[in-house]
Amino acid sequence: MATLASAAPSPTFTPALRPAPGVTSNPAHPASLVHLADIAVGICLPLITTFFGMRLYVRAFLKRVWIVEDYLVTIAWAGTVAYCGILRATMSNHGGQHGWDITPDQAHQAAYWFNVAAIEYGVMIGITKIAVLCLYRRVFSPIRWSLFDIAIVSLIVLMVGFYGITSFFKIFECSPREKIWNKSIPGTCVQLSWILNISGGFNTVTDFLILFLPVHAVRKLQMTRLKKVLVVLAFTFGLCAPIFATIGFVVRLRNSGNLDKSWKQPEILLWGAAELASGNLCVCFPEVTALFRKKHRKSSSGPRRPTASELKGWNEHERSNRSKKIQSDPYMARSLMSTTQSTDSPYIELNDRF
Repeated sequence: MATLASAAPSPTFTPALRPAPGVTSNPAHPASLVHLADIAVGICLPLITTFFGMRLYVRAFLKRVWIVEDYLVTIAWAGTVAYCGILRATMSNHGGQHGWDITPDQAHQAAYWFNVAAIEYGVMIGITKIAVLCLYRRVFSPIRWSLFDIAIVSLIVLMVGFYGITSFFKIFECSPREKIWNKSIPGTCVQLSWILNISGGFNTVTDFLILFLPVHAVRKLQMTRLKKVLVVLAFTFGLCAPIFATIGFVVRLRNSGNLDKSWKQPEILLWGAAELASGNLCVCFPEVTALFRKKHRKSSSGPRRPTASELKGWNEHERSNRSKKIQSDPYMARSLMSTTQSTDSPYIELNDRF
């Protein structure tokens, strides 16, 4: 918060923004969001790196498979690590400080790093959501080009298009580009505030749409209600992604149009870090459960993948015994969550494919 009572600033100090009534500039000891950034980075980096490391071990050493989804998850993790570094660099360059506590040149530095962080966020949140959708397609959509599968593919295409377009606008927001962080330079710009608001709303809506996918997939499975809830929570990591997206959207709307951009814009970045971290956890956690099943799998007959004849037999068996309420896709969710139809049935590994 701004300092209400402090020593008068140096006569040579020219603030980037005129202080609000009753507020005194304090360039020597400005209020800062850097401590919140340190907390966010200190929580996000160890958490996502730990889960990514466990997922990497499961995929590369236990299952010994590596598909497009795994490349996307790796890029999402590396991009989130880079985003956290950019977030901290933004705070080190006077981001998260009030405009009346910094000079115009310092405000330009903060605006530059905010633009870099905004571009990085748009690209990485798009890749992270595509990775989550690829996971859902592999686990919950065994029948290619069914209505459910088409819905997932449509969301992937939508993500690519939307985040590609918004990232383009963030990069070329102004002409010349330097005007993005230095408004005194002659040139033209688009209104970034509405791009950020639209992006925040899109993040929130798509997060809830993505949340609906595992809910729809498990609701017809022969499981208790508690187990269904646990499966959904495992694949959405406790619903944290849509929660953080909603909060971030509210913060964007609240800060939109505020003249104290050096303080308000970096505040948005903090919630962006939470969104990226939650997306990484959503795509890593389901695979990590294999580590906790390892002992159980060794005591069973061993993992195997269903053959084409077995799949055909399952489908015929399902059509002829609808009255028995057999699970419609018998190998759908148990590939990761071990929701087998009976206690003596073998564990079946889902075919790893994009």
